[in-house]
Amino acid sequence: MPVFAAVEDEAAKIVGLFYDLQFDQAIASAKVLEKEHPDSPAGYFFESVAYYQRYLLEDPPRPETFKTFLALSQMAFEKAVQFMPISPAVSHYYQGAALGFQARAFVAQRKYASAIPKARQGAIHLKKALALDPSLEDANLGLGMYYYFLDRVPIAAKPFAYLMIGMKGDREKGIALLERAAEKGRAARVEAKSILAAIYASEREMRWNEAFSIYKELMENYPHNPRYRLKLIYVMQREGFWDKAAEVMDAEGPWIDKLDPLVRARAQAIARYRTVENLLFAGRYSEAGAALDRLESGSPSGLLRDWIDLRRGNYWDAVGQSQKAKAYYEKIKNKKAAGLAENFMKTAFPQGPRDVMPSRWPLASVPE
Repeated sequence: MPVFAAVEDEAAKIVGLFYDLQFDQAIASAKVLEKEHPDSPAGYFFESVAYYQRYLLEDPPRPETFKTFLALSQMAFEKAVQFMPISPAVSHYYQGAALGFQARAFVAQRKYASAIPKARQGAIHLKKALALDPSLEDANLGLGMYYYFLDRVPIAAKPFAYLMIGMKGDREKGIALLERAAEKGRAARVEAKSILAAIYASEREMRWNEAFSIYKELMENYPHNPRYRLKLIYVMQREGFWDKAAEVMDAEGPWIDKLDPLVRARAQAIARYRTVENLLFAGRYSEAGAALDRLESGSPSGLLRDWIDLRRGNYWDAVGQSQKAKAYYEKIKNKKAAGLAENFMKTAFPQGPRDVMPSRWPLASVPE
């Protein structure tokens, strides 16, 4: 087996660990890879990604975690440059991958001036990697993301985006490349599937059946990552499977206790919230009231608080207490939830819209 394939197979195991939120094990495995293949950028790159994934889930985010990610990512980039005499294709691939993740990280922090040149150079390196070696299927992940998300840029900004990144958006090409990476990639396969599922489950695509299949697979393969279970439930809700969604959500089930403390409390809060929605829309009002009590026992705040107030209003409407319902509706500040509350004040629940809370995991201070 070629050395690159062996390294990528080990890297795929590391990816599996951090997608299951087993960050310490992922970081330790990446360090082993660094020692076994000191010339390869792979170990440093995947260690950096493990730190970045952890950073996204921290609430509040820890600056030292981000600094560690950035330092390791830069080390991966430098190792990739030094790898050029050994394999130009692999060198370009890891340069592009490192710069691409740095760009994503800066976009998440809304530091666009730092993100844009890295994204531009990252795309150039990925194209060069595939031109030199079309078998580097993992490179299609980054290129697919560039093509798809650049296509989402507002029409008026598309010329500016092209000047900044040097690529035109192409929805169909982006999805096709992501699907190819999900099918044929090595270390990038899980990331490609995760991104594809999010795209399929978006308001733009609404390809619920395809999203369901991927999220179900990811939930089963990565039981310690609550994101996939929560996303699966959202897809089921959008399809109107209220009773089944409440069953699969299993908000008080043993899976919650097995989660890392980093995400456990937020995961249970969102799971309990989704259960409330499902029970209300299924017409199981007494169960919904009890679920609301369990949810509020955790004193949730922020964005989730507004949606809880909306559902508490729905509950009071359902049991014939319209004045109590109105008092909750009038407190809501979130634009989406407030718009639904306004509808319910005109047409009492259970009539009116069956919209569910937008899919927002982890409801932390860093965007997903």
